[in-house]
Amino acid sequence: MTAGERWDAKYADWQEPGAPSEFVTGCAELLGGCPTAVDLAGGAGGTALWLAQQGIHTTLVDASGRALQIARDTADERGLRLRTVQADLESDPLPTLDELSGEGGWHAAVCTNFLHRPLLGALGTLLVPGGIALVLIATVDNLLHNARPGRPFLVERGELPVLCSGLEPISFDEGWFGQRHEARLVARRLG
Repeated sequence: MTAGERWDAKYADWQEPGAPSEFVTGCAELLGGCPTAVDLAGGAGGTALWLAQQGIHTTLVDASGRALQIARDTADERGLRLRTVQADLESDPLPTLDELSGEGGWHAAVCTNFLHRPLLGALGTLLVPGGIALVLIATVDNLLHNARPGRPFLVERGELPVLCSGLEPISFDEGWFGQRHEARLVARRLG
């Protein structure tokens, strides 16, 4: 079974995209001047749709065709421009804005609740100089109170900024946010 098929099964009964990431919406002021953004492994598009509502030309990338269809249908209902790309971010090449539209890199890249270490190491290559990355991953401390996600999907304490090499941290927080222990990084591509 492919990653897309596994995630299609997860989203089979979904009808709505879900809420946007509070971490991302909390960075609204920072994202205010971004003309383009990519939401990596963004599922059914709650965060990507919020970005599009802010007037940001947004691309949603996910392995699940079902999740992307939910996001497209919602974007159509709301009159939003949202580009979707079906890709397994663990095995497919990273899509670039150049390939999709002939433009330079994105001004913002979002990756929440998806850990693939090579992807995080390549975030800087997706961004224009000065572009912003917003990354949120649960840490191993999360296992103290939650069985999921499992250890392979968690970062060690202090690991996230190291994984996002090539990016200069603007802010980095680790701690309990509600019921989850998370690492939250806002960083900028130097250039």
